Amino acid sequence: MNEIKRDLKTSQMLAELVSLRHTDFDAFMNLLYDALQRELSGAIFDQTPLTEKQEALNSMIQYFQDKEEYEKCAVLRDMVLTIE
Repeated sequence: MNEIKRDLKTSQMLAELVSLRHTDFDAFMNLLYDALQRELSGAIFDQTPLTEKQEALNSMIQYFQDKEEYEKCAVLRDMVLTIE
């Protein structure tokens, strides 16, 4: 039962991310950042090619640098180093 609830929450979060990406990019990036912090192991060990993961994280780093949110940049940089 817990797995079903977790899958439902994940599906809801993904739907929200898709919607936010087009309507509120700042909220999209912050929600994505929060999701990565909570589920890093899932993101690291999924089937997405390593280069795509690195590109996505580097794009997020650039976004948060532009916003001068350097603490988030440091966390994301550590994620990049973790997946290398």
